[in-house]
Amino acid sequence: MARRASSSVPVGKIAASIGTIVAVMLGGYLSFSKTDSYRTTSSFPVRDYLENANSLRGNTYQIEAIIDKTLSFSQQTGRLIAVEALNGDMLPILVPKTLNTNLERGQKMLFQVKVGENGLVTASEARKL
Repeated sequence: MARRASSSVPVGKIAASIGTIVAVMLGGYLSFSKTDSYRTTSSFPVRDYLENANSLRGNTYQIEAIIDKTLSFSQQTGRLIAVEALNGDMLPILVPKTLNTNLERGQKMLFQVKVGENGLVTASEARKL
């Protein structure tokens, strides 16, 4: 009796191929799903804020600015700073004590801010650029 040739693909190669595909997909998902709170946040409308801060109350934005000076400091609340936005306008930002970041004059920063009920811009995150 003649022996038949085996033409099927070995199970080991199929399992290795599937494992490789799953590993690549998982790696891609993990590398692209990192949460970056700045990625989906709108830019702060400085002109709108200066004209009418009430229209922006409760909203979260990001703003790239250069620190100009410290206006006030309180152990309980934090530091009120003046920053110069990229368009040249100056505005105050309250940096809470909980952020625990070192702020220096002339330093370029990226802030995630929220406009409070009283119109005060409060930083929720800060990154040095």
